[in-house]
Amino acid sequence: MTRTILIATAAAALLGGCGNNTKEAKELPAAPATPQAVMAAPQEAPAKAPAAKTMPNDAVHAAAKAKAPAAELSKFYTIFKDGAQVAPEGGKPLLLVFGQPADPFTQQLQKDVIEDATLARAITDTVTPIYINAAETKLHKFMHNGDLMDVDTKTLVSIYHLESTPTLIFMDEKAQSIFMVPGYMPPKQFEVTLQFVKEGAWKGKDRKNGEVYQALKTYYEAHGIDVSKKKKEAAK
Repeated sequence: MTRTILIATAAAALLGGCGNNTKEAKELPAAPATPQAVMAAPQEAPAKAPAAKTMPNDAVHAAAKAKAPAAELSKFYTIFKDGAQVAPEGGKPLLLVFGQPADPFTQQLQKDVIEDATLARAITDTVTPIYINAAETKLHKFMHNGDLMDVDTKTLVSIYHLESTPTLIFMDEKAQSIFMVPGYMPPKQFEVTLQFVKEGAWKGKDRKNGEVYQALKTYYEAHGIDVSKKKKEAAK
């Protein structure tokens, strides 16, 4: 069953009350690599990540002039769905990625997916991958409690309290949030994160008190991903 909800009440219906919507899509700052995975409890607004350094405006504008060729992006969209419907498929967890065309870190993530066959295969084998352009205003069919509801992009940005792109949100087979990773992830860390999700290492962990994040941090350490170094760099 598909229900239509008013934009003014969408966030409250989905997450029990978040910030008010703005009428226009706003440009989010670009976020470099960050190790801080943030819990996104199913019925709560996600916790805030530590502030990430942003690219200077001139760097962002320069990147906007050097967008990936359409042919390359078409390959990206053979792996990621365009976000018209945000719902898991085939019993797989869901990966929701928010990005922006002019964001150099979004562009790097897309480049990685296009050029790294191992990463692309890990994505399609593990999750239902969906990409949403946070700079657009589109209507999405968003799964909530088994139903598809009409929710626009601005509302989704508000629901998840997005402050930068890219932001990766990992969800379970029922489209309930497991954790968020704000910022660009290098291919190796991306693959290990997907492996963490595929193995179900997050199951049985409390998504509200940080247990999932601690489990992910431990998993990173066991697989050679040094998040402590990146965390110090992000704090500079």
